[in-house]
Amino acid sequence: MAVSQPSTSNRGALFAVVALILGSAVIQAAVGFNTVFFPVRLESYGLSKGLIGLCLAFEMGAVLAVVGSIDKILTRLGLLGTMAFATGLRVAMLLLLSTSKSLPLWCLGVFSFGIGTYLCLISLQTWVNGLPLGRLRGLVSGCYSSALSLGTASGPILFNRVGSTEGNQAFQANMVIVLVALALVVPCIGQIPRMTNQGRLRLGYVIRMAKIPMVSSFVGGVTFFGLPAFLTLYGLMNGMSLKHASLLLTAFMLGSVTLGLAIASLSAYANRTLITILCVLVGVVCAVYLPLGIYNYGIALGLLFVWGGAAGGIYAMGLATVGDLFRQEDQVSANVAYSILDNVGGIVGVLLIGVLMGAGIADGIVYVIVLSALSYFVYCLAQILYADSISG
Repeated sequence: MAVSQPSTSNRGALFAVVALILGSAVIQAAVGFNTVFFPVRLESYGLSKGLIGLCLAFEMGAVLAVVGSIDKILTRLGLLGTMAFATGLRVAMLLLLSTSKSLPLWCLGVFSFGIGTYLCLISLQTWVNGLPLGRLRGLVSGCYSSALSLGTASGPILFNRVGSTEGNQAFQANMVIVLVALALVVPCIGQIPRMTNQGRLRLGYVIRMAKIPMVSSFVGGVTFFGLPAFLTLYGLMNGMSLKHASLLLTAFMLGSVTLGLAIASLSAYANRTLITILCVLVGVVCAVYLPLGIYNYGIALGLLFVWGGAAGGIYAMGLATVGDLFRQEDQVSANVAYSILDNVGGIVGVLLIGVLMGAGIADGIVYVIVLSALSYFVYCLAQILYADSISG
């Protein structure tokens, strides 16, 4: 899929950029809202944490289900049409979930909501990339990435304003959030770039050519999806109130925005693989100390803030490396492959953490993330030794 830039004024393009970035943040606010709300709601139905993890994994599986068709969807419906369809799907699924306690229906609803979220985000990302931004493109990309994390961080805060997991109030509030995202981007209809089909994705090729950054995406996904999915329940299990437990995710995502951006800025001056390994190591330290720090709210927030920065750094370093490794014609394939492995890591993380916590292992959230990090260290070492043996 490729886009051609519309011939519009810079002022119109900048207005569109602001609206699209705000829209992206609001889309993610609904995701952050559900990251707190869905696990607590499902637990109130008497489901085990293993089944909760299974249900939540369907949201990440949604990306894998539609990624092969995304080019056709965007070309056929257009960017705004895809956004409108996806918004309607998200609202419909929230309505469905508000009326049912059935696990199969919840899995279907979470899966479909995930499809809607991915279609919304890929539409806006493609829209932003197709605008005539000139020298501002780098700045806009950074703002877009930060908006996604800030939106997710704001979700738990918005959830706390609702104040209850019972009844339909939380569902209704999230529907409003979803609709606000669409309302923000509709005025940009005059700035829509034209869509053209780019051809077949070369996923196997780009994964083979960028093994270490692709594996870092998988490891980052284990943390970036697995940890937030169970953070609220983990806080509740350790004696926190729902209000305090829900804000653990906010601390994690704020760290991803602030420290993650600072780490990303180092990519032009230092070895990216080394920075990624250091970020993984920092994540391990935070994971090891979380079971102790969770009993002190301030320490827990601090650990999660740093941990979020490390997780954001892993994702940014890998994405920057992938961007440098491939030619323009392979950039879409590379970014799609990176996103797929990120979501596969998320599915594995959510499922394993859910199973362990459901088996009574309260710190399963720590064990899974530490194990994935150690596996990454071993893989990187093996790749480095193999490269040395070939060159020698």
